[in-house]
Amino acid sequence: MVWAKVVTGATLAAIGGLATRYAVQRERLEGSWLAAVGPKLSGIGEVEHLSILPLVERLVPAGALEGEPGVSYLLRADDTTILFDVGFNSGHRAQSPLVHNAATLGVDIQSVDGIVISHLHSDHVGGIRSQFRRTFSISAEALEPKGLPGYVPAPMRHERADVVLTTGPRVIAPGIAVLPPLPRMLFWIGPVAEQALVVNVRGFGLVLVSGCGHPGIERMLAATEMVLDVPIRAVVGGLHLPVHPLGTPYLPQAILGSPHWPWRPIGEQDVAEAIDAIRTRGPRMIAVSSHDSTPWTFGAFERAFGELYRTLRVGDELTFP
Repeated sequence: MVWAKVVTGATLAAIGGLATRYAVQRERLEGSWLAAVGPKLSGIGEVEHLSILPLVERLVPAGALEGEPGVSYLLRADDTTILFDVGFNSGHRAQSPLVHNAATLGVDIQSVDGIVISHLHSDHVGGIRSQFRRTFSISAEALEPKGLPGYVPAPMRHERADVVLTTGPRVIAPGIAVLPPLPRMLFWIGPVAEQALVVNVRGFGLVLVSGCGHPGIERMLAATEMVLDVPIRAVVGGLHLPVHPLGTPYLPQAILGSPHWPWRPIGEQDVAEAIDAIRTRGPRMIAVSSHDSTPWTFGAFERAFGELYRTLRVGDELTFP
């Protein structure tokens, strides 16, 4: 009986500590994201052609490809190839789903010109071990070419890659830029800083690529417009909208990745606000990641955008324009 009271007291104290940390940090971060945007870019150039090939996603078509609850996209923008995030690699397998899928799709990962990490969460940096070590890994075996530039939104290290910390908007190749990391407070996990990538396609406009969208797509769109005077015409990637997750594999994302108080889950209103924010930009394509949003969310976006909408799956390549 005494032990039960001790455990209950300790649990309540721990939750109270989390609540206090959340309230204080949330107020601080909510007021700081504008300051994080940084200076405006005078221009980033243009590319004639862009393709985005999902190498890691939860959903896969029938066949030899593997799905997992992580993200990795291969971007080919004219002569530049960028790997955006490196997936989850649960269990830290010697050959990760990223490596397996790349080989199946005929992609040489070691030929990429750079890696962009959206944020320091396990499903984007190659697993829990990589997150704990504040690094990123394509697979258990070191496959990253020596000296490969890796653009990261928080202090990280890597034994082979040349880590570049993003502190403001930065052009990383002709027509390609990373945006300043935007902060957000998550109740259970704590603060996170996430950066997006944009590609300026000639005659089309900006393609915004998101890892999880923890800062909220509304803020990410606003930050993009503060940095660049080019219309946003496509949004691709994670929006973290696991609405109605019961009975689906998305319950961990709904609980651990929520920016709200525990009694206020990510809901239909969050999806409606995201759709409205994107719609006002006059998009020509919307493609939502299947790693952190639920089938209910996919349906809501498909009803809102019709033939402009895609749910991302491994191997389903997007091309612009």
